[in-house]
Amino acid sequence: MFAVMKNWDLMIGIDHHICWPPGAPLPLPKPVPYVTVMVLNGLQPLTPMLAPTSQTFHGLTVQRGSDIGPGIPHIGAPSLLTPLDVLFSSSVSYFGASAYTHEGQPCAAALLVAVGLNANCQEPVSLPTGLVLCITTHFTWMSPFDILFGVACMLFDAALEFAGQNAANWASGFVTRRVMNPIGARISAKMASRTAAKNATKNAAKNAASSTTSAAAKNAPPRWQSARPSGQPGKTVPTASGHRPQNAPPRWQSARPSGQPGKTAPTAGGHRPQTAGTPTKRELLLDMALEMFFELGMEVPLSFVRMLGMDLLSLSGIEEFGAPREQPQGGS
Repeated sequence: MFAVMKNWDLMIGIDHHICWPPGAPLPLPKPVPYVTVMVLNGLQPLTPMLAPTSQTFHGLTVQRGSDIGPGIPHIGAPSLLTPLDVLFSSSVSYFGASAYTHEGQPCAAALLVAVGLNANCQEPVSLPTGLVLCITTHFTWMSPFDILFGVACMLFDAALEFAGQNAANWASGFVTRRVMNPIGARISAKMASRTAAKNATKNAAKNAASSTTSAAAKNAPPRWQSARPSGQPGKTVPTASGHRPQNAPPRWQSARPSGQPGKTAPTAGGHRPQTAGTPTKRELLLDMALEMFFELGMEVPLSFVRMLGMDLLSLSGIEEFGAPREQPQGGS
């Protein structure tokens, strides 16, 4: 004979959970025991399976497969994970009598005559560590098939939990190995190739520049001495600036015109070569006007346009962005 479970029967169990002590950098490596206490009615109406129309010893009959659900207190070592353990707690009654149904479902029965055996959620999988104290005068009969069916359901749920945990670990490892690692390797290879190409280009440019500079430095004559003129072997002609030959005419003086030896003709602006004939006054005046236009003419018109634009802007009432407002005359 097996006692019929009711909603106010008390479940007392010992569950093992991961403990993360407050202030510790990491949780403990092995689960620690916690005492769990709660009536089968639970704290919420979603997971408990009750038959309100079936009364048994001043209580509601509990149906097979009922779960106390979230809200089971956990008494034990302080842990940062205890609120999560309470929020996702579970205690399932797997055993019941199929011959006696209540509101279409078999009633839950105590496997150990007057003590039920619930499977509580814990690490690594749910185990039958919850003992339900059934104080009642109502008993029922469970066949060997009912007991085997309860054991099979318990093992099946435990296998699903174990497979889910391993599937999550496998999925995270698969994503890391098959997706994240190849992507990271490709990104690293591309970055390395780009860096190597840039470094190779910079090194080649530096080597070419250094080789050109060294070759030019080897073949270049000293700064204080010009190259030897052709037709005069063994002689060098030093110059004043290092790039103009000696006895060269001044820059302000043009070369001697053909047919008039001993005479030079200066130009007006110094930028036009002397022609065969003597420049006229008209040409000299034109050169002076062009030179004045290029030196001063480009600045004066721009300054005039800028001043005109500023005057028109002030007359339009538009103020400069960020400038302080002008105070009216006589105002404070």
